[in-house]
Amino acid sequence: MDATHERRAFPLALMAMATVAAAAGCGSSGSKPASQATHAAPTQPTLTKAVATTHPVAPPQKFTSQKYGFRVTLTKASSEADAIVAWNGRKLQGLDSAAFANFTDPATDRTLAVAAARVAPGMRLAEWRAAMVRATPSICPVSSSVEQTTLGGEPALAWTTKCGDGYNVNKLATLHGKRGFMMLFASPTAKDKAEDRLIFESIRRSFRFTP
Repeated sequence: MDATHERRAFPLALMAMATVAAAAGCGSSGSKPASQATHAAPTQPTLTKAVATTHPVAPPQKFTSQKYGFRVTLTKASSEADAIVAWNGRKLQGLDSAAFANFTDPATDRTLAVAAARVAPGMRLAEWRAAMVRATPSICPVSSSVEQTTLGGEPALAWTTKCGDGYNVNKLATLHGKRGFMMLFASPTAKDKAEDRLIFESIRRSFRFTP
């Protein structure tokens, strides 16, 4: 997915959410996953309080996609643009597509997008993931490493791509009911990959399917 086009104008402060989590760990077309407290010196609490006052952390807030039946916990400063048309599941059309539920943090240029499509009866998770690999354009070569994980209590597969236009993308595929879900988390290659992973994992753990 051409990650240059994987951005929409709806703010998302994912970096703050990763800090709150504290325990963690592109496909596109032309159209566009902790810190822990330690015993500090007597002066440290004063410094910490000052920093916290200067950089307040926004409280979490749940966002729900009515189109695809899921919710994620982000920060209060976040906003979303839910999908307004159905995704056909055959092509990763770009994160600004009306077929994706999109969440963006303009301060970091990180973007989360989620979509779902009906799948053939009996489809296996590996087959769905393979279909998503085929749906990825050549500008975003897929890594050979695949991780087994979960999303909303369902088995899932996660992998990464690095797009030629300067974005790394954490991807995750799962099956739920009669649909295949695809999650994309795009971040500029200049960002720290460990930070990207921490934020992505925070989002993944907060994900819940809704009726």
